[in-house]
Amino acid sequence: MRSKSLIAMLAVVVMTIAGSPAAAQSDSTQADSDGWKFTIAPYLWAAGMDGTITINRIDAKVDLSFSDVLSDLDFAGMLHFDMQSEHWVVTSDLIYVDLGADADVLLGTGLATVTQTLFEVAGGYRVTPIVTVLLGARWVDLDSGLRYMGQVVEERVDESRSWIDPFVGVHLAIPLAKRWKLGVHGDIGGFGVGSDLAWQAYADIGFKASNVVSIILGYRAIDMDYEHGSGDDLFKYDMLISGPQLGVAFHF
Repeated sequence: MRSKSLIAMLAVVVMTIAGSPAAAQSDSTQADSDGWKFTIAPYLWAAGMDGTITINRIDAKVDLSFSDVLSDLDFAGMLHFDMQSEHWVVTSDLIYVDLGADADVLLGTGLATVTQTLFEVAGGYRVTPIVTVLLGARWVDLDSGLRYMGQVVEERVDESRSWIDPFVGVHLAIPLAKRWKLGVHGDIGGFGVGSDLAWQAYADIGFKASNVVSIILGYRAIDMDYEHGSGDDLFKYDMLISGPQLGVAFHF
């Protein structure tokens, strides 16, 4: 049974996992000429989603708050890591989300499950103590399944997509006071390699509680416009994911 209701439900669940989100910005101190400084930061991103997804010519509008996403979440893990020398920066970010939802649809029950992995890595050069230019790539892997259990028929639909978005960006680390720092980041990518267009922007404030621990609070938005196939095989993902984020950074 391939009804519009089932496809729309699958679309909503697929979008839900992608909105879990994305990268925490560490607040590591600028490294001395002696060597490298390392930062690892687990974080939470209270993100909502706004956009559309198209599967087999069927468009589904998605408008979900963070509470909507959270109610269907089975498991999520988010982790940021970077290393910095006097002039060079290597940064990475990993997000894993496992989501499941069920709903009553057309004289039956629809069960949807989605797993998403998002991993990005970038290298950068510190042009000044404040300005760093970045070049990197973001890998998105999406697996979704929908099972319909009706009074007469039962059917399962699966969809898997993965793509890589190269990007270029700039990061600003602006000292505000002895223990405070403002971070501002922007990158743009896709360029038709993966997404037609993908961009990310965030700003955060870091408080250095000690030489080892910093607290980071900010706001992040990421947008991806991805399209694959045509006609009955068309899959299109056009989504803005945004919301506040909170992380704890450990420096060593």
